[in-house]
Amino acid sequence: MPDELPPRVRSAVVTRLRTGEAVQTVAEELGVTTATVYQRRRRDAGFAAAMDQATTTRTPEPVGIATDAQWIAFYEHLAVHGVLRQAALAAGIRPEAVYDRRRTDTGFAKQTDQLRAAPE
Repeated sequence: MPDELPPRVRSAVVTRLRTGEAVQTVAEELGVTTATVYQRRRRDAGFAAAMDQATTTRTPEPVGIATDAQWIAFYEHLAVHGVLRQAALAAGIRPEAVYDRRRTDTGFAKQTDQLRAAPE
C-alpha cells in the first residue's frame, strides 16, 4: 500500500502548522484530506510529535498591549484564514488578548466577525 502522506507532504504540513494555519486548510491546499493527516498522525509517533511541537512553539510571551504592527498582521492573517486564534498567534498576540478585546470592544468584535465570515 503506497504511503498516503509522503515525506514532502508531512514536512509541508508541519511547516505550515508552525505559521498558525489550521490542519484543515493545510490539508485542502496540499490535496489531501484531514482524515489522511490524522490517520498518519496516529500511526507515526514522530509525525505526531512534530505536529504537536509546531502548534505549541508559536505561543508568544505574555505582553500587555499589542503593537500597531501586530494588529495589522493579525487583521491580514484573519482576512486570509478566518481563524482568530491562528491570526493572533501568527501576529505574535496572545489569543486571550483578542478574546478579551472582542468582549470589551464591540467595534473590534464586528470587524473581526466580518473578516472571519469572508476569508479570501
